[in-house]
Amino acid sequence: MSREPGPAPDAVNEAVLETKRLTLSFGNDRDAEMLFPYVHGETGRQVTDFLLWDGPDTVEDIAKFFRLHTTGTFVPHGFHWLLRDRHGELTGARGTPMGSIGMNQRGPQGRCSVGYWLAPPFWKKGIMTEGLTEVLRHGFEQLGVVKFEAEVFVDNGASAALLERIGFKREGTIRRAQQKRGRWVDEHLYGLVQTDLSPP
Repeated sequence: MSREPGPAPDAVNEAVLETKRLTLSFGNDRDAEMLFPYVHGETGRQVTDFLLWDGPDTVEDIAKFFRLHTTGTFVPHGFHWLLRDRHGELTGARGTPMGSIGMNQRGPQGRCSVGYWLAPPFWKKGIMTEGLTEVLRHGFEQLGVVKFEAEVFVDNGASAALLERIGFKREGTIRRAQQKRGRWVDEHLYGLVQTDLSPP
């Protein structure tokens, strides 16, 4: 019997990816310290207001997440990468983490979800477009993913524009999809198959 498409449930992420400006690799305790201010408390709400996650309470919360995704299997943990400044041209220091991208099993037959965030100082520089395109390419070409899906809060126009620029198609709107900080939010559902993917 042949295995279903997509990453094997017991697979561990060992892939370090590179683009022209970015290295996508795994997080460590030092990265947790550097990224914590961007996703914690009131200052982090520029990012977390548009995520299901409300942000960490401590640096150790992020560090534990990174350690888990360094050794954890695709099911149930998914795969996770940090976006790093490959040459130091974006942040002034090579290897500096700027945000993250994760993918998880969505269902059988090679469907995966994808999520991401980027620290505000690095917005509007094409960084997430570059990094996410590489993760999607890797998923299709190396991991056998058949389709990627993403949900975006309806008031997150920047994220919707990012997905559409990469090639995602809006497939519907889910009303009252999630509760976020005490209020119901609607979500747009996006899907991408390999032939949709725009070149980087």
